[in-house]
Amino acid sequence: MRLMITGRHVLITPALRQYIETKMRRLDRYGVRLTSLQVLLTVEKFHHAAEALGVFHGRRLQAKASTQEMYASIDQVADKLEKQIRKVKDRIVSHKVRSGERRAVPQTSFLPATLASVDVSRPILREMTLEEALAELDGAAGVLIYQDAKSGKVQVVQRHPNGRISLIDPTSQRIRASHAGT
Repeated sequence: MRLMITGRHVLITPALRQYIETKMRRLDRYGVRLTSLQVLLTVEKFHHAAEALGVFHGRRLQAKASTQEMYASIDQVADKLEKQIRKVKDRIVSHKVRSGERRAVPQTSFLPATLASVDVSRPILREMTLEEALAELDGAAGVLIYQDAKSGKVQVVQRHPNGRISLIDPTSQRIRASHAGT
């Protein structure tokens, strides 16, 4: 994140700069990448004001606070930004379809009349790592479908008749061959 600190009627000391950087680094714990963040500090008589402007997922984030101490104003601005980021991130996460909430599609709605006699099975995907899938594939038939524990993607592991094992990742449209059979 590019952090720009500007002071109006206030000198930006190294201690003040370090305090702002520490407070704004706290925003990184939400896993967000703000491209730039501009912090403006002003002093007018007894009012110490802090303002921050940034952009996150196409939304403009803006927070202002004014107190009688500069450090308190910076704390309030950081809290307001954190609250806005949490709100945007919650909206993004709530719009994603979770694995347990997938809609059931009627079996015959998309099948032509000649294929209506085909049995459709929708297995419940277990979450596991690639190593666990390979271990389970040893005892199973030729194909295992699972949800990767690290990425959350649906993946398919297939054992070929020649003993090789392929990892099929439907989302990236590539097949990786691995592990020669023993």
